[in-house]
Amino acid sequence: MNKRGKFIIRIILISVFLQFACMAAFAQDDISPISKKDTFYNSIADARIINMIKPGKAPRVTISLGGSYNIGHLDLAADDNASFRKDDFESGRNFGTRYGYGGYITGKFAIHKEGNVRLNVTAAYNRFLSNFVISESPQGKVFYNVFSGALGIENNFNPDKKAKPFVGLDLVVSMISGEATLISDTAEFKLKIKNAIRFGASVNLGFEYAFSNNAGIQLGYKLTYANLIGKESKTSTNPSETYLNDEKVTGETVIPYAGWKQFLYSSIFAGVNIYFGMRNKK
Repeated sequence: MNKRGKFIIRIILISVFLQFACMAAFAQDDISPISKKDTFYNSIADARIINMIKPGKAPRVTISLGGSYNIGHLDLAADDNASFRKDDFESGRNFGTRYGYGGYITGKFAIHKEGNVRLNVTAAYNRFLSNFVISESPQGKVFYNVFSGALGIENNFNPDKKAKPFVGLDLVVSMISGEATLISDTAEFKLKIKNAIRFGASVNLGFEYAFSNNAGIQLGYKLTYANLIGKESKTSTNPSETYLNDEKVTGETVIPYAGWKQFLYSSIFAGVNIYFGMRNKK
């Protein structure tokens, strides 16, 4: 066989080899196809993850209902031992009491979409007694009823989250009345304290915690100056009645139970909140 024949045979053999190699490769593809990993995530995400991703929504309206423990200051604190003293009360040195309790209901209305600034409307009742917490004095006792309405502004720092610290300022109008019992060696005298309207202000700070989108609790502290405006002292025509008589009397005029007295007190309050239109964000 000449060289040309050998060359042709080699070409044919190489072609046959390449053909078989290609067929083997395609057969391998059919047996073990290349897998493609699914990059789509179709499972339902955990509720906590969803809550972190979606935006929160501040409540449009919050209703707060609760109670308070009250502590009188300055002239609402009786004497140094917080005990009622008949002479101090009759001379107008102080109101003769210190401690008390109360209850309130407040509506908080968000005034813009973010919800951190709120308009507050409050109705409250507070009672102060000279023999609340401490023992009754042998010289007598006194109590005051305080019905109040307040209009104020509040800033809530995290309105769309569960933990919501806040600070606020209220303008307050109060109707104050009461009754005193004055004890001497020979008799016991009851004195009615007639209704008096006074205007004041309060500052408060606190903390809300929402358990759900509908309910939560709140704790806080409030300082109230109830008779900032409207102090007045005058004589009653009935000797068994007196006015609040919290204005200083000048000159030679003598008015029983009258003197410069400040109705200032602190309240430690706690209550429950009901939320409307809120979606919590952790």
